[in-house]
Amino acid sequence: PNFPMMYGAVEIFSQAAMATYADASWRCGKELPWHQWGEDYFMTHCMEYIGVDRIDDFGVLGDNVCIGANCEDPGVASFHPFKTEGDWHACWNAANDLPPGSEQSAFPQDIS
Repeated sequence: PNFPMMYGAVEIFSQAAMATYADASWRCGKELPWHQWGEDYFMTHCMEYIGVDRIDDFGVLGDNVCIGANCEDPGVASFHPFKTEGDWHACWNAANDLPPGSEQSAFPQDIS
């Protein structure tokens, strides 16, 4: 019933959208029944409430819940959900063209 809406895996906002949010988000806090909402639900409804339009771009997220996640797709900015360490590493390895089971760290110690 609330589709499409933002959800926590990836949300992208323009500078203009964030400027509007900075100026008007107080209205959401005062005028919307947000206390039981999650962050993604809040942002969807708040942005709509303060007049920020949205563009639905379902290609930026590889979402294994709704549309499938091909971790090898270079046009995707984020992949969701990979909640176990093994699943996350398998997707990371595929995204970085590493062999399965590779132990390369996602966060190298030496970034110089």
